Amino acid sequence: MSVSTALKLCIFFTGFAGIVAEYSLATLATYLLGNAVLQWSVVISIFLLSMGLGSHASRYIPDDKTPLAFVLAELFLSLLVPFSVPIAYHFANNFLHLQTVIYGLSFVIGSLIGLEIPLAVRINNMYEELKVNISSVLEKDYLGSVPAGLLYAYLFLPKLGLPLTAILAGFFNLISAFLLVKVLKPKKFLKFLAIFTFFLLATYAVGHKRITLYEEQKFYGEEIIHFEQTPYQKIVLTRFGKHYSLYLDGHLQFSTLDEKRYHETLVHVPASFLKRYEKALILGGGDGLALRELRKYPFGEIHLVDLDPKMIEFSKKNLVMRKINENSFYDTRLKVFSEDAFNFVKKTKEKYDFVIVDLIDPRTPSSARVYSLEFYMSLKNKLKEDGIFITQAGDTFYKREVFCSILKTIKKAGFYAYPLVVYIPTFGEWGMVIGSKEPLNFENFELKEKTEFLNRERALAFYTLGKSLECPNVEVNTLLKPVLIYYYYKIQN
Repeated sequence: MSVSTALKLCIFFTGFAGIVAEYSLATLATYLLGNAVLQWSVVISIFLLSMGLGSHASRYIPDDKTPLAFVLAELFLSLLVPFSVPIAYHFANNFLHLQTVIYGLSFVIGSLIGLEIPLAVRINNMYEELKVNISSVLEKDYLGSVPAGLLYAYLFLPKLGLPLTAILAGFFNLISAFLLVKVLKPKKFLKFLAIFTFFLLATYAVGHKRITLYEEQKFYGEEIIHFEQTPYQKIVLTRFGKHYSLYLDGHLQFSTLDEKRYHETLVHVPASFLKRYEKALILGGGDGLALRELRKYPFGEIHLVDLDPKMIEFSKKNLVMRKINENSFYDTRLKVFSEDAFNFVKKTKEKYDFVIVDLIDPRTPSSARVYSLEFYMSLKNKLKEDGIFITQAGDTFYKREVFCSILKTIKKAGFYAYPLVVYIPTFGEWGMVIGSKEPLNFENFELKEKTEFLNRERALAFYTLGKSLECPNVEVNTLLKPVLIYYYYKIQN
């Protein structure tokens, strides 16, 4: 194999590895720091800046040292990219240190990636004329980037998970280093260094699960009994003593210590106002806990919409989850749809007596859609005239503006809106909003089913507390202006 051919193969592999590295760091930042839009924007921007600086720095490398510099850059990348995952998790419980570590890793990795193209062009300059040299090097880099981006989204992250994906990127960098070592026949120390790097990376690849599990358990502070990366999210179930907690992408969804405070309020308060029990819809609620409470009512049909079929499978088959949700997914009245909730509401021809919106907080543009004016207007058309819906509306203490904006948006859509605030020890003061086409009378409120935590007095107190919250200057959340994302991260920033 000629040096020019080997070099072009190297550039294809480095283009592939570079995109995987960028996406892996951005995903890691999202998992640990939150706010997907912000983290992807910041990490990719840092990569672009550092790649530019790396390209600039390449001019100071003497011509006779360019092959050595290229190989060393690939060897460093082959270790730095895979090890960035456990390094970041090690600092996960310190927000400021974590930001410095993730952004610092992005800068160093980006700088090394920035060296690749200029060095490759200079090496290949001895074998091809300028116009062919530059175009062929850039061509191979771009061609390597395209499949990397697609495979990351559709195969690597959902099937391999983040740690193994980063290891894969490292091996592509290592292959590039070995190719150049083979054709350039450098000094023995470089061959030894490449072999040593291979053994380090291979050892980490074999033992990465133990290392990752150790760092993950430090992050969650509890024993991990189930860990799964799906195409849509990372599912983690933990145990602490007799209690279990579920996390999605690092965010707590429930703890068995107090989840009934949330789910009983979410279901039984609005359900007690219903005049008919014919057809109900749950948007989200893939853990089956809202469904567990809803099954107590004599609905003829129950539809549940959750984007992630793996979440449904986990909640249906995992023995711990089955015990928590009381085998709710085996109810014969249930029909599950693995679809996007926003799109389902928009296109369905069904009319419902009761709708429960039990979705994640509006921390991304995608999740903010199901708290938008457009969504609530679509939902209004899917409710019967005496139908009722309820949505979770987030933390009312630290993120009061989020709660108030959701309440204001529901009113703007033409609903009678009734705020509730329930205290949940693991979450704090948590808000919900009931929406109805007809006015509801809380004075005559009576629970229709037996509950473990909820009673009439508590339900009325939750409503009274909800009415006392005011945010006069908040805006309505819309698709074109998703203010909820800003409100959600305002206190954190």
